[in-house]
Amino acid sequence: ALDRVSLTIGRGEIVGVAGVEGNGQRTLVRALSHLVDLRAGMVLLAGDDITQTPLSARRAAGLRVIPFERNVEGLSLSSSLWENWSARTLLFGRALRLINPARLRKECDTSLKAWDVRYSTTTQPAGSLSGGNAQKLILSREVDCDASLIIAAQPTRGLDVGATAFVWQALREARLRGCGVLLISSDLDELFVISDRLVVMLSGRIAGEFRPPYRLGDVGAAMTGAG
Repeated sequence: ALDRVSLTIGRGEIVGVAGVEGNGQRTLVRALSHLVDLRAGMVLLAGDDITQTPLSARRAAGLRVIPFERNVEGLSLSSSLWENWSARTLLFGRALRLINPARLRKECDTSLKAWDVRYSTTTQPAGSLSGGNAQKLILSREVDCDASLIIAAQPTRGLDVGATAFVWQALREARLRGCGVLLISSDLDELFVISDRLVVMLSGRIAGEFRPPYRLGDVGAAMTGAG
């Protein structure tokens, strides 16, 4: 559960969320994605109250989510690459009769090549991709020029050094476009490298806020409640 969490992510800012797993990070992401209902409080996006707004409308307003579990929450492993990529179109609420599969396959192919996804055909199942390429597929779907806020939950978990650097660069480029980024990670090195500001979650609340240069001792103390 969340306990009086107050958090602001500015345009062109990467805010990192540190904390031992199980301290409310997943609930925070689910609340922002409207996968759970808030009993109190508000969620604002660009100043608009979206607390009761469904995910499809939140996406239309610019919210993007890179989920904790890419193979469970982010992809349908048995579905094709283009169907997974096109989920962003379906989530915007476009009527099925207006969807042109041939056009979407072409758009998907162009996007995946731009993101350096290694694949044979857009009709192959998403489950056939390596972990790094599966994550790039999600990034190609979620990180776009229309995004105003990206929630990135453990975006580099299980990735090699090259794929990790690719993800970091994508988030930095989104920041340069004026997009806000909420980065939730259990990797303090990652958070220290890429975050403009860092908050620590403990027992569902914000237990500390830090700005560079980050000190491991201070952040660690906040994570354990000793700060």
